[in-house]
Amino acid sequence: MTAGPPQAQPHRAAAGPSSGAGSVAGRHRGGGQLAQLERSVRAGGRSPARAAVTRAALPPTTSVRRSAVLALGSDTATPDIVLTRRNAHLNHHAGQVSLPGGRADPQDADIVATALREAQEEVGLQPSAANVIGTLPATLIAVSSSNVTTVVASWDGAAPLGIVDPGEVAAIRRVAMSELADPAHRARAHHPSGFRGPAFLLEDLFVWGFTAQLLDEILDAGGWSQPWDRHRVVDIPTEYLGRSLNS
Repeated sequence: MTAGPPQAQPHRAAAGPSSGAGSVAGRHRGGGQLAQLERSVRAGGRSPARAAVTRAALPPTTSVRRSAVLALGSDTATPDIVLTRRNAHLNHHAGQVSLPGGRADPQDADIVATALREAQEEVGLQPSAANVIGTLPATLIAVSSSNVTTVVASWDGAAPLGIVDPGEVAAIRRVAMSELADPAHRARAHHPSGFRGPAFLLEDLFVWGFTAQLLDEILDAGGWSQPWDRHRVVDIPTEYLGRSLNS
């Protein structure tokens, strides 16, 4: 999720797995490794973790903007999901791990089009390569005054992805669902404010906050979750706290 693409010369950097606007909801053919995830998304509902996020309060004068992120899973023998690390200079969520996405533009046909456009602008995904499964209920993110809809989609994982705008995206990582589900990579993150929530401790990334809560829900919905130590609490590394606590 981004705050809007800065003007920069396009740059391509290959990203592989760690192990079109023409897409519409319902086009996904089903079957394969993502079948359970598809059934769960179509059934609707929300997890207690994400329901808790929506209770974040905003001042009554705050303008809330519509945004979307793309949860893009590869329908392959070893399913993975596309994550990005945001550039450290951004105003919101600087240096943090996110799904591709950003704020809706007036020309977007709908919130699905927003997610697909942002993914193309950030990681070079052609919209026609994504088979949209459906959407998760919108979540209010108070720190960026955004009401965020998660668009869940699959793809064949074959096309290379790359950083289109290095001013926004510092890195792209395709992370296997099995890597995320590994109990050794699971913990609860502790923020200096007192917040605690799901976290993923990968070799090269620390995932917490809204993105971690989404990944936790996706693992549950897709049947990949494994039991993990929910009493394990780790502090969020300084470089993943964002500019508000690092400036």
